[in-house]
Amino acid sequence: MTGGEALLKAFGNLHVLVVGDLMVDEYHRGHVERISPEAPVPIFSMVSRESTLGGAGNVVRNLRGLGVKVTVVGVLGDDKIGERALGLLDAAGVDRGGIVCDFERRSTLKQRFVSIEHGQQVFRADEETAQEVSGEIEGKIIRQVREKAMSAQVILCSDYLKGVLTAGVLNAAFEAGRDQKVPVIVAPKDKEPQKYEGANILMPNLKELSRLVGTPMDGDAWLVGSAEYVTRRLGLEALLVTRGSEGMTLFEEKESMLCRVDIPTVARKVYDVTGAGDTALATFAAGIAAGATREAAAYLANISAGVVVGKRGTAIVTKDEILEYIEQHQSEDQCMQEVSKTLHTVTG
Repeated sequence: MTGGEALLKAFGNLHVLVVGDLMVDEYHRGHVERISPEAPVPIFSMVSRESTLGGAGNVVRNLRGLGVKVTVVGVLGDDKIGERALGLLDAAGVDRGGIVCDFERRSTLKQRFVSIEHGQQVFRADEETAQEVSGEIEGKIIRQVREKAMSAQVILCSDYLKGVLTAGVLNAAFEAGRDQKVPVIVAPKDKEPQKYEGANILMPNLKELSRLVGTPMDGDAWLVGSAEYVTRRLGLEALLVTRGSEGMTLFEEKESMLCRVDIPTVARKVYDVTGAGDTALATFAAGIAAGATREAAAYLANISAGVVVGKRGTAIVTKDEILEYIEQHQSEDQCMQEVSKTLHTVTG
């Protein structure tokens, strides 16, 4: 069995618990050919409509694309959007037994209207309840986190500030990780860093890191200083910062030193960056769950992000696409050489 084939098999034996804000992304595609006579706005003539999981649900989709078993904990309202989300989770083969129904809450829907001629969004319309869940609902979520964590190799918290990842829910996830001796990875959106104290790994983008430290993005020295501040204030084992066209940077605590690894982007074509962070997060978590080093998992995540931005819409990356990319580029640069090592690391 080759390293790539063994990697496919390894991912199929993994189980990741995803806790976070579930959404439905709806894409309306149509023609924009004239301006309305009623107001100076374009007329959108709809041709097609499709729905997919968004938010933490997109992380779930990406994990399933890699063949990883997934259990999800979150909240949905008692409405048609919630029903649609449950149907999409069922179709993806996800264990959604940890989802709590909140009868006072509206499920999150993001409607994107996309011009067929230009391949770009014309506008977006959102429906949601964004305030934090009530005490009773929070208690139900916490019980689900504690129960579902028992069989997971990684707990992944995907925060979109829609009210699910309260301080109480996050603390429950961190405690469950310590109890089960599994890492807790968090994709943060909040500007309050103490909310994430107790996580093992944080995976922000540059804008999210800027919010955490409370200072504007300002070059490489700012990145290093911000990474040191967040890592040491929160007691993190590692911080993986996604940097768009500049790739990723991994900071790890090793023997009281903060070590840095820069990973350049592998993207050849960029059509749409929507959901690329979710793809990277899912692949990084899968690599960690499989036993890869954080550096090796970050290289895999970087490849996944590079592949997905070459697609349109909220797309996912499959195991086969990752392996195909590795096989085509493994002799090109240091990144591919590290990924080849990753295959052996993951598969033991």
